[in-house]
Amino acid sequence: MQHHQDADTPMPALHVLGYLGLLPFLALSLLTFFPLPGFDALAMFQRYSAIILGFMAGVLWPVWSQRLSVWPLAVFAVSLPVLSFLAGFLPQTATLTVELLLFVALRLGERWFELDQQYHPAYLQLRKQLTAVVVACHAALLVFLFL
Repeated sequence: MQHHQDADTPMPALHVLGYLGLLPFLALSLLTFFPLPGFDALAMFQRYSAIILGFMAGVLWPVWSQRLSVWPLAVFAVSLPVLSFLAGFLPQTATLTVELLLFVALRLGERWFELDQQYHPAYLQLRKQLTAVVVACHAALLVFLFL
């Protein structure tokens, strides 16, 4: 007989996976500051950022089935990866700015659509921490590009 985790028990697997997902953001940021010959770390950072933003927006999809009015949340979740993709056609600093704003918009959208109340408290804390680090990486790269 399997025991399910108590509602107050931290979710270690999600924490490990979440923090592992930060490693490319951190490593590619560092490689942008200290480049390797022949490796475009900034372009890889932007690709990874777009992929993760799409993934995080996609995580919202199961929530739709629990809603009476799915359209606003659906349009929100689908628009983020589309905007992220379109931002890839902009100059690098504009792409980074849009990506930063989209990650902030994702977190604000989760609050606006009252998804935070549906999240496990440990997951909500993790989401806040991960978003803060991702936004900080984007901001650091923007400062680096403007200097």
